[in-house]
Amino acid sequence: MKTLYKQYIVVTLVVIFASLTLSIFLLGQIYNNQIRVDTDEKNLEIALEVTEIVETMPAERMDEYFQSVAKLGYQIVIVDGNKEITNYGNEFAKTKLNNEMLALVGSNAIYHGIRNYKQKFSIMNHYANDIQNTVGVPFRIDNKNYAMFIRMDNASSFTEMHYLIVGFLLISAIIIFVAMILLARQLVQPLKQLQRATEQIAQENYDIDLKIKRNDELGQLALHFQKMAQRLAENDQLKKDFINNVSHDFQSPLLNIQGYANVLKDADNTEEERVQYLGIIESETKRLSALTKQLLLLSSLDQKNLPIKKQTFSLDQQLKELLFAKRWKLDDKQIELMYELEPIEIYADQHLLEQVWDNLLSNAISYSEVKGKIVVTCSREEHTVVVSIRDYGIGIPKDALERVKERFYRVDTSRSSQGSGLGLAIVTEIVGRHDGELVIESELGKGTNVTVRLLARN
Repeated sequence: MKTLYKQYIVVTLVVIFASLTLSIFLLGQIYNNQIRVDTDEKNLEIALEVTEIVETMPAERMDEYFQSVAKLGYQIVIVDGNKEITNYGNEFAKTKLNNEMLALVGSNAIYHGIRNYKQKFSIMNHYANDIQNTVGVPFRIDNKNYAMFIRMDNASSFTEMHYLIVGFLLISAIIIFVAMILLARQLVQPLKQLQRATEQIAQENYDIDLKIKRNDELGQLALHFQKMAQRLAENDQLKKDFINNVSHDFQSPLLNIQGYANVLKDADNTEEERVQYLGIIESETKRLSALTKQLLLLSSLDQKNLPIKKQTFSLDQQLKELLFAKRWKLDDKQIELMYELEPIEIYADQHLLEQVWDNLLSNAISYSEVKGKIVVTCSREEHTVVVSIRDYGIGIPKDALERVKERFYRVDTSRSSQGSGLGLAIVTEIVGRHDGELVIESELGKGTNVTVRLLARN
């Protein structure tokens, strides 16, 4: 497997190589189009000055003069009419004269070797230590024809400063390469930690502690990954709690049904007892049916596959009908009901909102004291409709207020028979699907006020 670290190093090397190749190509173009021509002209000027001076002096001083010029940093080759060669300064590595150079003796032509030399790759032609990589001019002294080929000595052109520059470039290249390797390691290490963390999560181990303290994108990624792991751990626990709660909530009524069914087999039961037992079985089956419907509704809301069938209807009339349907429960606990419902039409799913009011009102009745009071209001505030259901019952502890919307969460597990713990979860989902807002305010021992805000009909 190709690791990110190795890929980064390979890409870095490829980029460096490609950059160097492109740079050499571009420098070669500049050299061929400008520097080569300029170098040829400068060496030609020197050659013409040298031959102009040498033609004014006696032949016996020619050798001494060329030696003096060579000491100034030039390589010089003199060819006479007999094609004999005399070297001054450092000798060329390649000393073969071509026909054009040999024909220069006794002619009026000029040899542009530096401009036309193409024996090596591009810019490297400049450093070729070849006699053909020179400029040549003819000259005459004491009625004898000669040709001089001259160029600056490459060895003398490399001064200490040139070596310093080359050394600087090499050291810089090494430092940059090492720095890029270290940077790659710094980038890859957090990713390796994240990789190991994902492997742990794949094995359902959510206890992850990423020691990545950075202020860049990797740090943000690690932070969000840590939060995701914590959320997954919470969801995993919720899933387990959900299974346990569903099992418990189904098991309890099933055991009751099974127990009272066995009791009914006893022939000694009176008719009154049988009716009582059958009533309990009927109550438990209704409880199972209601729980099943709530689970199906919540599952549909989760999957987002429950269609929202919006229509215009009278919200105040819907609330009145529900309050009338709950009248017997209110009378059973002698609860005083007060309501103030402003005539309002709303565009929403009538069936789903009925589930909302039914759950909220059922909770208010269940957790109200005997001879308590419930207040229901419905009003319009600008572009929203506000429905409030307030009871003066046992209330909700402050530390549990944020959790009451969770599925199967019950403030007091001893009161589990009063509900499934799904009501507020269903209310939260339905209100959310209507782009509404659910606010729960409560104080222990003083009651609870639930407010639902929905968009009014336009």
